[in-house]
Amino acid sequence: MAIKKLPSTGDTPRSTGVPESLVAGGDADSAGFPWAGRTFDHHETAFADDDGETPPALREAIATLRAAGESYRSEGADPATIESLSMLRQAVLLELSRCRVLVPLLAEAGELGETPDGRIVEKSQELSIVTVASPDGRRVMPVFSSVAAMQAWNPGSRPIPVPGPQAAVAAAQEGTDLIIVDPGSPDTQFGVRRPELESVALGETRAPAWADADVRAAFLSAAAGEGPLQALALLPGDPAGDLTAPETEVHLLIAEGLDRDGLTEMLTRLQERWARDELIAERVDSMRFVPRLA
Repeated sequence: MAIKKLPSTGDTPRSTGVPESLVAGGDADSAGFPWAGRTFDHHETAFADDDGETPPALREAIATLRAAGESYRSEGADPATIESLSMLRQAVLLELSRCRVLVPLLAEAGELGETPDGRIVEKSQELSIVTVASPDGRRVMPVFSSVAAMQAWNPGSRPIPVPGPQAAVAAAQEGTDLIIVDPGSPDTQFGVRRPELESVALGETRAPAWADADVRAAFLSAAAGEGPLQALALLPGDPAGDLTAPETEVHLLIAEGLDRDGLTEMLTRLQERWARDELIAERVDSMRFVPRLA
């Protein structure tokens, strides 16, 4: 786990923008100080009426995608199923761009103070933004759809509500390729991949790489001249969208008669060409190759 330190807030009480209904559960915060007697209702916030639950539209969109992903794994691929998966994934991203998420912060207590009306406030502290590692070693920013999901992940974390687009912009600015929503929550875990951060930030939709005709054309163009390659298809590698596998599977149909060394040399050439292609580099988050003989 990597932690990025933010500067101390100095002697001014810190405004977190966390409504009282989103204060983390448990008796104490991540610095070990009790929540009792503390409140955030003296700060203006756009989330004052938020109950801390997963936004219903987001929950439904993720559940629908996960069900379709499981069906894809069990029943196999066809063009209609792949198109449906693409649309369902875009629907989840669109919901993320419309709702708030909770960013977990870990705090180290600084000096405490008391307001004129007797409320306890923190006069200074350092905050830590948490990143975790993906299966391929890249940095991932965890965010949460609900206080309960965050508490299950780390009871000492503080939920800071932000609009989904703001979280996407923050991840991009920090050089974090991925966002994971509700890590460890089987019903709502969902991953936003590097090419999709812009879509969430702008509230736009874009087909995933495996359903993008321009991406497929780029793969085919870069593979031109490889005689043994008879066909190429891009398929979902992570159909449930939870970052448990590479995004895109590149299926290659190879003519019979190519020995192991020849296959290795051809795959190496293809990987080098695809890695140099600007459109593939921009739109494909991660991939794995699935060669088979005709």
